[in-house]
Amino acid sequence: MHTPRALKAAGLVLAAVVLGLLTVQGTYALWNAAVNSNAGTVQAADFRVSLNDTQTNTTMDMTLANGTPDGRPATIALSTTPIGVVIPGQSVYAGVQLGNVTNAGGDFTIKASAGAPGKTDTAGSGVAALLSVKAVAASTLAQCQSAALYANAPATASVSIAKNASAVLCFQVTLAVNAPGSLQGKSASISIPLTVDQL
Repeated sequence: MHTPRALKAAGLVLAAVVLGLLTVQGTYALWNAAVNSNAGTVQAADFRVSLNDTQTNTTMDMTLANGTPDGRPATIALSTTPIGVVIPGQSVYAGVQLGNVTNAGGDFTIKASAGAPGKTDTAGSGVAALLSVKAVAASTLAQCQSAALYANAPATASVSIAKNASAVLCFQVTLAVNAPGSLQGKSASISIPLTVDQL
């Protein structure tokens, strides 16, 4: 007596399964619909960082025209007056202004870092070992001349630069107070690597 009811129930389940499959097939067909699309153009943003020569007020890029890093070292005038003569126990100051001149559409903050300075004697002068270099971030190039800015400053420094903004790294070079008079007229060179990373 219960058989007709069981057959009716099975029929209803079968009908539901068939309707479910038809619904899934219809949805499956919609998921695979093809739509024509015009090809677009994707262009990468420039990663451009500029250095400002404060003596001639000219700006040079740290990258080549195609956006790749320029592998050559950049030599620029860092201060408004040449560093020139360093007196034992006293300091001279310099600074460089860096600009984030990218054409990226969104936020593009970079971090510029001054690495450990390299000091080299000119013709075996012996001056390099008596030089100490400190680096610090500043708001303006004018601040680079303030001795107080370098209190407890390390030899390296870094600064974050927002898109279309600029920042300053300042440097203090000090000749040891016990530098002998025999070094008068001798010279040394200092090179400071600048690296830039996108944050």
